[in-house]
Amino acid sequence: MTRPRTVTHAYRMPGGWEHLPHRRLTADTARALRDEGYTLVRARRGWTNTKEISLTLFVEQSRNAAQWRDADIRPSGATTP
Repeated sequence: MTRPRTVTHAYRMPGGWEHLPHRRLTADTARALRDEGYTLVRARRGWTNTKEISLTLFVEQSRNAAQWRDADIRPSGATTP
């Protein structure tokens, strides 16, 4: 099983990218950030593995975790079909 991603930055308009206190990227975290007006996050796993992830897509897909095909952005605890 892969390590969960850690949110380091979030993006919203206006303002652009903002540094955030580090926290695990979970469906609850994604919903909370989306409710604050953020649309994207930079989430990392390890030192060099960083991805920009859409919060809307992450929340929608976490409802049906079995549909996740990409192990790099799959919510923590979700399994592939």
